Amino acid sequence: MKILHLSDLHLGRRMYNYSFLPQQKKLLEQVVTIAEEQAVQAVLVAGDIYDKNVPVAEAVTVLDEFLTALSVRQIPVFLISGNHDSAERLQFGSQLLEHQQVYIAGTFTGKMQTYDLEDAYGKVHLCLLPFVKQSTLASLYPDEKFHSLSEGIAHVLEQTPLSENDRNLLMYHGFVLHNGDGPELSESELQLGGTQLVEASVFSAFDYVALGHIHKPQWVKSGKIRYSGSLMKYSFSESLQNKSVTLLDWKAKDDLTVTTIPLQPEQDMRVIQGKLEDLLEHAEPSDDWIRAELTDRELIPYALERLRMSYPNLMELVYLYQEEQIAASNTEVKLVPEQSLVELLGGFLDSVYQYQLEEEPEAYQLMEEICKEAEQEK
Repeated sequence: MKILHLSDLHLGRRMYNYSFLPQQKKLLEQVVTIAEEQAVQAVLVAGDIYDKNVPVAEAVTVLDEFLTALSVRQIPVFLISGNHDSAERLQFGSQLLEHQQVYIAGTFTGKMQTYDLEDAYGKVHLCLLPFVKQSTLASLYPDEKFHSLSEGIAHVLEQTPLSENDRNLLMYHGFVLHNGDGPELSESELQLGGTQLVEASVFSAFDYVALGHIHKPQWVKSGKIRYSGSLMKYSFSESLQNKSVTLLDWKAKDDLTVTTIPLQPEQDMRVIQGKLEDLLEHAEPSDDWIRAELTDRELIPYALERLRMSYPNLMELVYLYQEEQIAASNTEVKLVPEQSLVELLGGFLDSVYQYQLEEEPEAYQLMEEICKEAEQEK
């Protein structure tokens, strides 16, 4: 049996007023093509379907087209809600959609939704566990006292008996640790806090756990528990990651082969670094989303506009020396003496523009007069 595992679509995501939806739509079309070419028998989407609790209409349309394309090809698809989703909204219409082989576990009511897939090797018992908080489990099981989310999740899993002879597969959205070690994070994941961690050992009864939430594709426990990673790059901290979907080729219970299939975005998200003039000289015009890290020691007028001649989707421009200064200052506790307004302005001009106001007598006198007037008006 072949199964495709993906997660963290974040449909509707925006960054600096740039919409990722056109790119997301094209990448989901690639997923449909991969599913068809690989002749998969199921597609798993492990949470964070949307980026917002109330998704924009265009994001709903993109998901509708994706699910319809799979349904037309008679490929069952299973979705669970993530921490970015509104579980209730995602759940809407789920009973009707099951007739089209679209299975959604949005809200968690205390018992996992389970489905059986079959092939020549027998059953794959599939369990769907959407994102759920410890407080929610406490209200669902008032007679139990959970000291951690791990205990709560373990109790949930105990409610669903598993056959040791079948292949058992779990979908879950959350932050999973293995022997106390967490997965590698990026800046774009919402941190769930220390109370929302689950130890991998609670999933020991499952042969494979298809995880969502962490954006970098990676194993939590090799061969058993895996984050497929996000559909595309959602922050510059992910710029060096290679996005992919995870393909399970599962024969007998102990015969599971896991491979990754790269996704090919038309627009990349990357970082360029160097002096402005060097970047301009070696610029290769591109529609990629760009963060420019300048190593120049002085602010350069119109640097952003000049770079955008080659990189129209330039999102961020930073001077690395300024970031180094800020980082250094954040590690120290300094006593700041009381200063006049003109002294504060002089310090600002020196720090940001390397302009020594006190070395320009006429400018200093004019600024001093302006500051005195400002202080009197105050």
